[in-house]
Amino acid sequence: MGSEIITTGPHFDVEGGVAGAVKALWDAQRADGSWEGYLPSSAVSTAAVLIAFHVAGDLSDATLVERGAEWLLAEQNEDGGWADVPGGPSTFNGTGIAVSALRTVRPDRVDAITRATDWLERNGGRAALEDLRVTTLNVIVRVYLAFAGLYDPDRVKRIPIEISLIPHRLHQRVSFILPGVYAWAIMQVRTRTHGRVRTAVNRVAERRTLEYLRELAEFEGPDGGSEESAFMVALIVFGLGLAGVGDDLVTKYLRYMRNAVRPDGSWPIDRDLELSGTCYITQGMQEAGLGDDDRLLPTIDWIKASQRQTGLPATGCPPGGWGWGMPSSWPDVDDTSLALYTLAGAGVPPTDPHVAMGVDWLHAMRNTNGSWGCFIRNGRTMFDAPCSALTSHAILALNRLDSREHHLDRAVRWLAKAQNPDGSFSCVWFRDHTSGTARVLDALSHLGLSDHPVARACTHWLQTHQSPDGGWGDGAGLPPTAEETSWSVLALTAAGQAATPTVRNGIHWLLKNQREDGLWPGGQVGYYYNGLTYWCHSMVNGYALQALSRYRTH
Repeated sequence: MGSEIITTGPHFDVEGGVAGAVKALWDAQRADGSWEGYLPSSAVSTAAVLIAFHVAGDLSDATLVERGAEWLLAEQNEDGGWADVPGGPSTFNGTGIAVSALRTVRPDRVDAITRATDWLERNGGRAALEDLRVTTLNVIVRVYLAFAGLYDPDRVKRIPIEISLIPHRLHQRVSFILPGVYAWAIMQVRTRTHGRVRTAVNRVAERRTLEYLRELAEFEGPDGGSEESAFMVALIVFGLGLAGVGDDLVTKYLRYMRNAVRPDGSWPIDRDLELSGTCYITQGMQEAGLGDDDRLLPTIDWIKASQRQTGLPATGCPPGGWGWGMPSSWPDVDDTSLALYTLAGAGVPPTDPHVAMGVDWLHAMRNTNGSWGCFIRNGRTMFDAPCSALTSHAILALNRLDSREHHLDRAVRWLAKAQNPDGSFSCVWFRDHTSGTARVLDALSHLGLSDHPVARACTHWLQTHQSPDGGWGDGAGLPPTAEETSWSVLALTAAGQAATPTVRNGIHWLLKNQREDGLWPGGQVGYYYNGLTYWCHSMVNGYALQALSRYRTH
């Protein structure tokens, strides 16, 4: 880390940086006051959708399949594999599912298929496919490869459909993954041979499983898709389509996939992080002193209107939460915290019905140890385990809106226990370790605890893990990103470090890497699940604007 304090030069025009970002973001605002939370197209999602159309679609889908296959072919890396997002390094997740799709819908493209299978063999073959540390979407990839004739189906373990027979409250402990798991469990029931006893159990479990999926479909509404995700929808269509059951669900989800296709023939994992993105950018405008701008009036109304007025039985959450996109994302702690923090920044009082319901929702979803996960209380799966960043976001929101400060004491105690020995924090939904460390420091500083031992350790870790060029990456050697640099600058500025070389060099990095259009490139810092990465335009630009603006006012 360099120690020189940079305050002048062509790349230290903070006012110009803020103005450029503000103009570009106003220009991108949608007519209803919201912003698009654009996500990259995905080889994983596009390939899964193509296979789903092959299994359950009709002749009218032929053009979609052809265009999707051409997109996959165009996105194949020179080494023969596919990345999680275009332009990234090849992964077993992307390559395994993409080659399965081509083998299924374009078997004539032998050259591309051979290059992909060679990549798989060259990088570890079957051992790597069966290693969760390498192929993080492990079962999904192997099932698709088996379907395409590229993997031994006998090596795919049975999914225990009988878990649908456990009490409903226990389903809520494995919330996020169940829709796809259940659809594939039905697929195995219908396509494998079973003994008499298991057949009888399967018959009862299948009915319960379909009831669960239909309950979710009702929550989503007629135009929604499972978790507002083309990928999850494709998993369900593949499973139910091969099983030959749930025609009503298959029909609905085929329609969703058709509507979700992009102009270039691809599909992202999730359609849009529009609620998240709108909050990131609105908070940036508020930090920039534009919270009273009339252009944000419809934004605040849009955020309020996006609140879920019904609970979600699948997770056991009450009414009052927010999800990442409309109409069918699941209410989650991160987006509910983002929405509440944004509304508070707009001057919406705690007595407002939307705010009051949201605050109650956050309290209801808090874990018994004082932390928060994403979708459920006291979750133990990797998706719903307590998360340092989500806990910090909940703290930030409640600190603004709830005078019962003692309710946050347990959260601070949990953070003290969760901190790594080197002062950093791990994070469930963003790559380690800068994200969690910076978000915790930001939250503690807003509580007036920047001198707390946990906060001091966070500060030290961030100061000692800055890249020589002034930015922050993951802290373990990966190149800096605008997201991680912005999180670090926000946190250190809140902790009283604005005048230090560390923060000023971080600001210099942000300004130097700002594009001519006033915005920043995104980094693969977010996780959908199981290590499947993404970037989001509105996230990087919203946080970068927040960082520059907060520095400017300190």
